[in-house]
Amino acid sequence: MKYAEVSSQFRRFFELPASPVAVKINSDKSPDELTPRRYCEMVRLSASHGDTVTFTVDDLSCASAELALGFEEPKYGEVYPRIKPADTTRITLAPLEKADFEPDVVIVIGNPQKIMRMATTLGKIHGKEVTSKFKGELAVCGECTAIPVMENTANLSLLCAGARMFGGYEKDEIAVGFPMEDFEVLAKGLTRDEITAALCGCLMDDLPAKVIDTILDLGFVKGTDHFTGRFGNEIVRFYTPKDSKGKITSVTLHVPVKFKDSEAAERALESATEVFEDPMLFARRDNWIDVALPVDMDESINRVVMRGDKFNSLVNKGIEVMLMHIERFKRKSGIN
Repeated sequence: MKYAEVSSQFRRFFELPASPVAVKINSDKSPDELTPRRYCEMVRLSASHGDTVTFTVDDLSCASAELALGFEEPKYGEVYPRIKPADTTRITLAPLEKADFEPDVVIVIGNPQKIMRMATTLGKIHGKEVTSKFKGELAVCGECTAIPVMENTANLSLLCAGARMFGGYEKDEIAVGFPMEDFEVLAKGLTRDEITAALCGCLMDDLPAKVIDTILDLGFVKGTDHFTGRFGNEIVRFYTPKDSKGKITSVTLHVPVKFKDSEAAERALESATEVFEDPMLFARRDNWIDVALPVDMDESINRVVMRGDKFNSLVNKGIEVMLMHIERFKRKSGIN
């Protein structure tokens, strides 16, 4: 995996000001000469300032981290969470884009909304949950590092007093530690393949006549595999993708935004990350930015169409949201 490219894509997708931090337990790199620090502080410096560091137990100023990271065995009862057996010799931390090793764990710092999106995306792509084992102690060392290593699960932490007081974490920040396998699946899934699936409409012959008539009554006209309608200043496309069971339980509204060339469209991606929020999807296609809004109906389209008011309300609200975000995107991209 090319970590620089993955880190850039991951940060842009989730709008992260700080880098994901790659963690290697029992690194084969030579230790750096360090002033003793807390582990959570070193992670923060790696995320925000680009520090790459290899350290041993002698470089830690926090006894709790010595236990959680597996440098020392507890002497007075069990400690949880911790890496065990305690055979850790040295650890390397690096911003993911600078990592020249395969991480065991990737730690991501962000606000609750952004980490919520990561959890949602991981579930959609990988079918796995982010666990939330936390108690306000051993946060970065235990909850974000030891649990992903020992339990092979992404784990959320609300951080701890030490991390916030000494590590430089902001009041609105939380963190999550991903086992490398989960992070890799999540990162590769951000190629926006889901927008392709969302725009995969079934053929019109597959739709019942009642469904077609209801969509036409909303102001669309029928095409081969999607409907098209003009709403305000935009041409909105309407797709009916099937789920894994072959049922249509959501519809997709799609607006392609044209730029003068592919370079301009690429530059507009930065504005897109600021404007379009989950569940909205976007992707560059040559000199276009495709914007899509999946509208979940919670039941099959046949059943929801029988309740005409519900279907019309869902679609009309989706169109309203779509047009509002497209207008804002065009303003920020300088094409209005």
